[in-house]
Amino acid sequence: MIRSLKTEAVVLRKKDLLNRDVLISFFTQDLGRLTVFAKGVKKITSRRSPHLQTGNLINVIISHKNDHYYLQESQLISGFSELKKDEDKVSQLYLFLFVLDRLLPEQQKEAKIYNLAKNFLIDLSKSIKSETIIVKYLTETMKVLGYLDKKIDASELKSLIEEIINEKIPNL
Repeated sequence: MIRSLKTEAVVLRKKDLLNRDVLISFFTQDLGRLTVFAKGVKKITSRRSPHLQTGNLINVIISHKNDHYYLQESQLISGFSELKKDEDKVSQLYLFLFVLDRLLPEQQKEAKIYNLAKNFLIDLSKSIKSETIIVKYLTETMKVLGYLDKKIDASELKSLIEEIINEKIPNL
């Protein structure tokens, strides 16, 4: 099994644990969605902490030990700071990452969806109308995963996703 891996990743979500640790869900280029322990990240002196904001694109070094993955190093590629200044774009970003986190299987490489996610982040940060972008990229994601074979409108897309993940999602 892999002892150490350097890869590119998008931060999907973070969950605080006891002490100074955090559980982070990454969407990595090489291993797909991956849940990783980040030890000591909540320390005020942590160099990794600023990189691990939801929606950031980062390079990470991850080690594997006893069936768990641990974050060793992180380096920021892009924080998409322009995107995060617009409240509507931030809500679209969180919605897309929420859906990815719920739909993607753990440790299964999804190269097409990873490229879609990166393109979504880039297009969302450049665009003026974020509502049409989220529907376009979610539809494409559902097609790649095999849940869709034709174009549907936003309300049908939302219903389909909620049915698959068995959970309510924020409005599209």
